[in-house]
Amino acid sequence: MNKSLISILIVFCLLAMFVGTVNAAPMASATATLKDVVYVTNKGAVFTFEVSGTLPNGFHVGSLHVNGGGDYTIHCNQIDAETVKCTAPKNVSDANVVIHWIGLTFWTYVPTSRFCYSVYDWNTPSPYTSWVNYGQHCQENQASNGDSIYWYNPGWGASYTYRFAPGSPACPWEHIGNAYYYPNCPG
Repeated sequence: MNKSLISILIVFCLLAMFVGTVNAAPMASATATLKDVVYVTNKGAVFTFEVSGTLPNGFHVGSLHVNGGGDYTIHCNQIDAETVKCTAPKNVSDANVVIHWIGLTFWTYVPTSRFCYSVYDWNTPSPYTSWVNYGQHCQENQASNGDSIYWYNPGWGASYTYRFAPGSPACPWEHIGNAYYYPNCPG
């Protein structure tokens, strides 16, 4: 009886080791470094991670805890092989937060809202008949009438100076609204 009990225990132990090994699915081997945190007006907090390795299934979702605030879900998108951007709701700003994502924990500060403005230039190619919104410029402080920026315009393929105004320069095709505009009329 002793021999059969020992044999059963040995078989049970071997079976337990085998079942334990089968259930242990290989883990994704990803590492991540938090590279940047910005607040984008009308979008919310954006966290940029530099990643390497294989991201696990479910990497598109993480959680965020605001110190003294609440808990939120963050949504993540892989931008390229080394970059993932995650966004939190608009009301997460000017706060210390803890992020739990892909099994890692990050502590950071989300800055106060940034100010983002559209950048308008003339349509391309000529004839120049209308303003076109070529992108957005974000800055830490609110813009004032007459402020200028030097901005790369992807439509024109070069950088130009743009001035902030509550409406377009007095040209035939006006656009009303706070934005940065190319300062000269076509012609």
